[in-house]
Formats: sequence, structure tokens, C-alpha cells
Amino acid sequence: MRIRDAIFGGLFACLGLFMLYQASGFPSFPGQPYGASLLPSILGAGFVLTGVFLVLRDLLSGQGGTWAAPVEALRTRSGFVAALLVVGTALAHILVSPHVGFIPVSIFCLTALFLWFRVRVVIAVPVALAGTAVCWFFFASVLKVPLPRGILVGIL
Repeated sequence: MRIRDAIFGGLFACLGLFMLYQASGFPSFPGQPYGASLLPSILGAGFVLTGVFLVLRDLLSGQGGTWAAPVEALRTRSGFVAALLVVGTALAHILVSPHVGFIPVSIFCLTALFLWFRVRVVIAVPVALAGTAVCWFFFASVLKVPLPRGILVGIL
């Protein structure tokens, strides 16, 4: 099902407003010019702006028609499997990462997605490794998010 951008834009804008509302009650850090609400507020404002731009783009595009239409790619076997694979890799991160670890699951999932979408192996593997390294650095080192280490507990 293909849903018009105006619907998703409205949902993004509402989610962004909710994020801004929730972040407004977060505590501030003593002696710091910013608090725990900084990142959620930036993300919320980004969601609102993105939602507004999606709604405007859809309404100004002049494309009438239905608000939702079936996606032709999902009618094929490969398109349906691709959609399942994207959802499956997201679920794998949620369900398997706590036990195996973020790094192995991320490398495996990214490589599987790249190969399914016909990226050459010589490109898919290095990009999956680099993407995982960048995500790990950004979330674990910069944002201090405790990503699951799984089987790499003694190494990292």
C-alpha cells in the first residue's frame, strides 16, 4: 500500500510536537547550558519541519487521486521478500542484539540487505563494516548509549 506523503507528514509533525512537549519537562544539568531535553527537542523540531515539508510537497505537487494505493513492487515475489527482509532485520536488531551484540547483528543485517538489493560483495561488506563502525562510534562513544555487546563483552 502506498500512502500519500501528506498523511505521513501529518503523522511526523504530530510526533514531533509530542516529542517537544515531552522534552520540555526533562531536567537540566547543573552548570551546563543545556540539559537532557536538547537532543529530543532538536529531533522533535526536525520531525515537525520534515512533516510540514512533506505535507506541503504533496499538496503542491498537484497530484490528485487516492490517499492510498497498492504498491506494484509488493505484488512480485522479490518485492514482497524485500519488504519482509527489511522488517526482519529491524526485528533481528530488537530481538537478537541483546544476546549476540549490536556489532555482529548489524554487520550481518546490513550485508544481507545489501546483497538482497544486488550490491556487489566487494562493496557490500566494506560498507556494512564501515556503517556499523560509524553507528557504534556515534551512539556508544558520542551519545553514550549502552549498545549491547553480546559475544564481544571481553573485547569492547
